[in-house]
Amino acid sequence: MYQVLIADDHPLFRRALSDALDETGIACSSSECEDFYQVLQTVGQQAIDLLLLDLRMPGNTGLMGLMRLRAEFPQLAIVIVSASEDRMVIEQVRQLGALGYIQKSSTIAGISQALAQVMEGKLSFPEFTGQPQDDTTARLSQMTPQQLRVLQLIAEGALNKQIGYTLNIKETTVKSHISDIFRKLNINNRTQAALIVQQLEIPD
Repeated sequence: MYQVLIADDHPLFRRALSDALDETGIACSSSECEDFYQVLQTVGQQAIDLLLLDLRMPGNTGLMGLMRLRAEFPQLAIVIVSASEDRMVIEQVRQLGALGYIQKSSTIAGISQALAQVMEGKLSFPEFTGQPQDDTTARLSQMTPQQLRVLQLIAEGALNKQIGYTLNIKETTVKSHISDIFRKLNINNRTQAALIVQQLEIPD
């Protein structure tokens, strides 16, 4: 039986996703989370086959949450659910390894069809594709989970000592991570790093 985790901060949409799962006719059991911290905890402790992830839920900074999950749990199947219909966002989600993208404007039948496709081992994205590959997204996908956390803390304005304290690592290790981050992203200062993270936020 498929173990599905529905991660969305809106109860009505969690219900809609649950109803759509029922309509697939595929045997599955679902649980729910309403913030990103619960997602990390649940995925780390339970055998989840499929995660339905809202890009704008509390604790999730746009695409950073997806990147972190893909880095820490590479075998986890993830489908993004979002109100955004931005083609570049959808292409970035595809590049980062999600198996599908469901727009919240979709009907229950449409959502159910998309979920069934993914649960049968296929990809499910809106028909319009062909956006140019985003080089920054490709570079970000090469980072380790720890580097992604350091990048996020840099964007929040944390100093090396604060980053070390938060992640329980030495300041020299922080400096090493920052050097690797700058090299992978082809940047040379914290301001540029913060701007990249800002670009990963999903527009309303």
